[in-house]
Amino acid sequence: MIGEVAAVLSALKVLNEGLSTLKESAGHAASLQSLVGKWGEASEKYRDVERSKAGAMSYKEALAMESAKRQLENFDRQFKDICLIQGQGDLYTSVKNRMEESRLAHEKEVAKIKLRRKEIRKNLNLAGTVAFAWVVFMAFVWAFVWIVENSPD
Repeated sequence: MIGEVAAVLSALKVLNEGLSTLKESAGHAASLQSLVGKWGEASEKYRDVERSKAGAMSYKEALAMESAKRQLENFDRQFKDICLIQGQGDLYTSVKNRMEESRLAHEKEVAKIKLRRKEIRKNLNLAGTVAFAWVVFMAFVWAFVWIVENSPD
């Protein structure tokens, strides 16, 4: 679990380095695109860790995740400021909309996978029950046949 939290923090470190580069370079399109991609990846990693480890983190990991959350919020504010200063407020809005669409699509896909796994588990449980019932039934049949064959007439 510590490795997952460390992955989130390292993604945020790369994100902050990219943000400082973007501030220095006055917003080149390539660096902006790269930075937005890293932002999306860091946000996704954060959400995945938070979703999978909710309530099962140590105190240190919970603090690290809270720090990561605040860094993501801080990056969001800084990115918005950069876009507004450069007169590209619509860029920020469209990026946030795309990230939200991506997040919703990802959650929908995860929900489908979980539902499919639940159905598979249910079917395997049913198959196991049927196989067990068949074995028990056959044991009773064989026991009955053995008793009938070996009974004194």
